[in-house]
Amino acid sequence: MRSFAVFAALLCCCAASPLRVVSEEASTTNLTVYHVNPKSAGALPVNMDTGDALGDLYFYLGQFLLPLECKNVSKQSRAHFDCDNPERVDPNLVATKVDMRVDPEWTTYSACNLCNGTDPFTQQPCKLGTYICDCESRHGPPCDHTKVGQENITEHFAPSIPSPSCNSTLYKLCGEKRHGDQCFDCVKEHYMKLHFLGGCQDRDLEEFCPNPWHTCGEPNGPDWSCWEENIPRKTGGFWYSSMAEGKGKGWQVQSMKTIKEECLKDHVMTAVEKADKEACFPACGKRNITATCWIGCFFDTLLGKDARKSSSRPLGGMAIADVERGWTSAFLPEDQGGCAEESM
Repeated sequence: MRSFAVFAALLCCCAASPLRVVSEEASTTNLTVYHVNPKSAGALPVNMDTGDALGDLYFYLGQFLLPLECKNVSKQSRAHFDCDNPERVDPNLVATKVDMRVDPEWTTYSACNLCNGTDPFTQQPCKLGTYICDCESRHGPPCDHTKVGQENITEHFAPSIPSPSCNSTLYKLCGEKRHGDQCFDCVKEHYMKLHFLGGCQDRDLEEFCPNPWHTCGEPNGPDWSCWEENIPRKTGGFWYSSMAEGKGKGWQVQSMKTIKEECLKDHVMTAVEKADKEACFPACGKRNITATCWIGCFFDTLLGKDARKSSSRPLGGMAIADVERGWTSAFLPEDQGGCAEESM
């Protein structure tokens, strides 16, 4: 499901609790999750990744970057995967709300991506149109596929902000080489000092040197790269993986509603446009979601203007609860303003 899961695979190395209500049975928990995928992939989340409303918003809001992100795509860039991801660009996308009952003893998350010919983790061939799942056990214990995997968006995807001690040590040892080809070699050479004396974490070191996955703040770095890095700071949330081995054991579906992604998108866009306090959108003219002007207004309203150039300054923009309300309102009954249910 998740394009950003590929980032964790390419680099070596808390948010609020997920929406859940303890059921009458002490051993299970009710969980509401969402997923967006091509209609042909189905609605039942078997060998799929899902997210709570905020977690799936983290993935989904990247849709609005694609007109800018996909202009210049290289095989080394994050855009290479985003712009080929069927869960982003398929012409027949649907969105599904799933009410589940799950075993609350979470296991390590499995990143499940819809195959476009090659497994993004192993680079091995996979069957086109099927989900291929890779356990992220390098960051935790092995996956128990009879249980639901969980991943914290803030912990795994929000940019790391080094401590003052780490930041000082990084610049003292490698600051002069930060924007050059020798940056990674410098960090590797001084790894022990940075880790034990500077108090740096692995993610601090991964994100210090320029790389095609983190270009925010770099010379000539595009605005969209900063927006992309700031989205998880805004949303937080959780992702979940539900494998076939756990169906009926670690998880079971209670109800589902599927809608057209176009309708969901309209609800989200309308929520952001209503929060515009500076009349930015009207100045762009008619809604054109591929235009630089409209996209700029969208993310300035969502994240605040400082989010164009920094992934460490405090975020501004609208309340995330208002964006979440736009998302969840799409799944209300039609007579309450929700989207029509899509037959599957």
